[in-house]
Amino acid sequence: MATDYLSALNIGSGLNTTEIIDSIVAAERAPQEAAITKGKDQKNLQISGLGQVKQKFKDLDTNITPFDGAIALSAKKSGTSVDLEITDKAKAKAFSNQIGISSLAAAETLVFSGFSSETAAVGTGSLAFAFGTWASTNSFSANSSRTNQTVTIDSTNNTLAGLRDAINAKNMDVTASILKTGATSYSLVVKSREGVSHAMQITATENPGGSGLADLAYTSVDTNKRTVTASDAALTIDGTSVSRETNKIDDLIDGLTVTLKATTSAAETISAEYDKTLATSIMEALVGQMNALGSSLDELSKRGLNGAEPGPLAGDFLVRKLRTQLRRMTTDPINGFATSSIYLADFGVKTGQDGSITLDKTIFEKRFNADPDSFAAIVNSRVTTGSSLVSATVTGSDYKPGVYAFALDGSANGTIAGAAMTKNGDQYTISSGDAQGVTVTKTGNGSSTNIFIGTSLIESLKNFSTNVLTSTADLATKLSQYRKDLTDYDDRLADLDIRIASVRSNYAAKFAAMESAVTSLKSTETSIKNMMDSWRASLKQ
Repeated sequence: MATDYLSALNIGSGLNTTEIIDSIVAAERAPQEAAITKGKDQKNLQISGLGQVKQKFKDLDTNITPFDGAIALSAKKSGTSVDLEITDKAKAKAFSNQIGISSLAAAETLVFSGFSSETAAVGTGSLAFAFGTWASTNSFSANSSRTNQTVTIDSTNNTLAGLRDAINAKNMDVTASILKTGATSYSLVVKSREGVSHAMQITATENPGGSGLADLAYTSVDTNKRTVTASDAALTIDGTSVSRETNKIDDLIDGLTVTLKATTSAAETISAEYDKTLATSIMEALVGQMNALGSSLDELSKRGLNGAEPGPLAGDFLVRKLRTQLRRMTTDPINGFATSSIYLADFGVKTGQDGSITLDKTIFEKRFNADPDSFAAIVNSRVTTGSSLVSATVTGSDYKPGVYAFALDGSANGTIAGAAMTKNGDQYTISSGDAQGVTVTKTGNGSSTNIFIGTSLIESLKNFSTNVLTSTADLATKLSQYRKDLTDYDDRLADLDIRIASVRSNYAAKFAAMESAVTSLKSTETSIKNMMDSWRASLKQ
């Protein structure tokens, strides 16, 4: 506190005006500052609370991502001759088969030798590649599904390395490489794709004056150049003979890719089995994550009734809305996975009065054992059909999950749920309505059937989280407004400092005027006193 020197020197009123002014100003400032500070503290608390809401939704998205697509189906094999991979979870089901492999598919490999270096000239002209089957030494039958390709060699690429690169650049399922066989001995290795019908016939056309390119012709079988003969894979499935032109087979077992690695001396078992224990643990973890988010929203928005401490977002409308949406996701039907809707309650999920959910493992395991495919409604979004001759896909996110009737009329025009589809050969598309984004493909005699479009609970939760966290969502808007409010509180405190400084200046001026008046009066008092003392002294003489 500043020292009042006038008072210390007994000049003026004798009052400590500095202390009086400080007290008056402090009394005027205190309630205003307290109100602003209280509002600022509350806003900081709310911002912190909204930040926690944001983090909880991020945690949900992160923690449930490993469950996405986890249909609890595991591929198994008894030997080492094949690899199995589940590549289409919408189609994959439990199975068990015996597989025997008598031969692997092979790619025809041709080796052209006699080059001294990678930069050795090969001659200019062109090499025409045709693809098909060598029926005998001189009989070549073209593959109608393959297109002939021509590789041109000129002055810009007239080297062994240039030829290799030119072949590879054609992207014609032919791989060229250079093999160093000795100190100054190099060979060009040309390899086709697997399968007996993908062997190569190479016709060389040499430019006048060119030399060497004709040596790269392969117009009849030459075992000096062919090191590997093109062949198909031969195998049996449960005793039935099967052949494929490649060792990586994706049309043998629905939803799985089988890769052949070696021949077998005895049949091996390949299978896929549902894992009830894994499915149960996934469901328990999912319930736990949903409860964690729900309880956090409840805690942050609790009103603090009966003397309890309120949450930082007590009664907040946005948080209550998010909590309501989360509750609905535990009770709303999940459509598009079967003819009838699926509910979480079908899997033993029960909702308490406080909104929390619990899992009855006995009910869950009973449902999973009876219908493991329905677990996809929890973990794996998919599009399936009721016919093996009709397939479907969906793009975008504007479609509505559900079961849609796909119908073909006598002219092979298609409709879905009664709405006309655009036809392009055996493919049908639609770009509006509840089924917008759906493409249906008919194979052979494919006919009318149901299309099942299902969005899993996991995807719905992830979409929910994404929508909440987007920069244009209500949460981001509210956080932005609250931060602006915080700036406004700082501005109000700054304005209060200015106003209080003005108040202090006002009071200082008033007290200064008072002190001046008192000082003047004291001076008059002294003059009168001196005059009276002089008068009394004169009377005594």
